[in-house]
Amino acid sequence: METKEPQNKQDNEEYDEEDDEFEQEFEILSLDYPNQDYRYKIIIIGDSGVGKTCLTVKATTGEFSPKNSPTLGFDYSPFLMKYKDTVLKLEIWDTCGQETYRALIKSFFVNSSLAIIVYAIDDINSFNSIEEWVRQCRNECSPETKFILIGNKNDLEKEK
Repeated sequence: METKEPQNKQDNEEYDEEDDEFEQEFEILSLDYPNQDYRYKIIIIGDSGVGKTCLTVKATTGEFSPKNSPTLGFDYSPFLMKYKDTVLKLEIWDTCGQETYRALIKSFFVNSSLAIIVYAIDDINSFNSIEEWVRQCRNECSPETKFILIGNKNDLEKEK
């Protein structure tokens, strides 16, 4: 994910203050935390090998694992966070990207609050598949579902 580059020193100081404020108000909670204010179902979709599992693991554990085996079906990763005085439960469904399993993941679109579509910036085929993933989301998700598009593997592009 790209961040805003400060135009001058004043912008840089404002950005740092905003970042510090967010970190002070944001807290990862244990899954046995007794209550939650809101629950959001998040599906992560995209072609096989684009890094959906790496993104999920990084978001839920803070760890980065450069090598993961392909997801078969789906992985479920619940995640609790507190922002200010609000406790959010994020139910992250990391889906497989293989064509043969796509019919199976349709049920995961139901009641999703957010669909994250991931493509690898070093793989033109995954980029070309975005339109199909968006079409599937529009057909299977509720009209209230929000979408985010993530171009992943920026680090690999720099290695070329």
